[in-house]
Amino acid sequence: MKKCDLQKKPGISCTVNSPYIVRDVDLLFDEDGKRLETKSVMSLCRCGESEKKPYCDNSHTKKGMNMVKSPDRCPDKNKDYRGKDITVHFNLGVCSHNGICLTLKPVFKKGRRPWIMPDLGKKEEIIDIIRKCPSGALSYTIDGVRYQDFDREPAIKIDKCGPFMIEGYIEFKDDQNSCPESKEHYCLCRCGKSKNHPFCDGEHLDKKLF
Repeated sequence: MKKCDLQKKPGISCTVNSPYIVRDVDLLFDEDGKRLETKSVMSLCRCGESEKKPYCDNSHTKKGMNMVKSPDRCPDKNKDYRGKDITVHFNLGVCSHNGICLTLKPVFKKGRRPWIMPDLGKKEEIIDIIRKCPSGALSYTIDGVRYQDFDREPAIKIDKCGPFMIEGYIEFKDDQNSCPESKEHYCLCRCGKSKNHPFCDGEHLDKKLF
């Protein structure tokens, strides 16, 4: 009697000099939501130079690549914004500046201090918008329980003019001991300019790289 194969656990790994090595991820989507070809092991571009994006074509070997964390990156720590029924947590250090949160006004308002005011919105709407935050920068606490990981199928999605959006508990490992704020979802830089490698920090927006 043959033994059943154990289900393979999807994962992503890299070093400061390598592309993203993706293993056992079946779902990869482009900017328009179209499903792309996958392999059991594949390399995805993180330097922004590949002619075969999102796949790596070894362009990084021509100029060299050293994706180390910058000492002047934003601190990796959470700030709490307390409301009557819900507390919102925000970690600027891992924020990809996707901007989805700013669609829930007036709870999230850029330029205001504090920029998050939970009591100006409905709890259910705040939860919904936090679940749409791709980077894990936003999470919330209700009745002493923090919520930051959600139940989704393992997938890699490409944000339009932005990073790789990872969902579904795809394990990440690198040689800088990087740890996503949420183990279930996070954003990986694909322009090569982040100060917080391997995570996206919105540098692509300032430099208009896409």
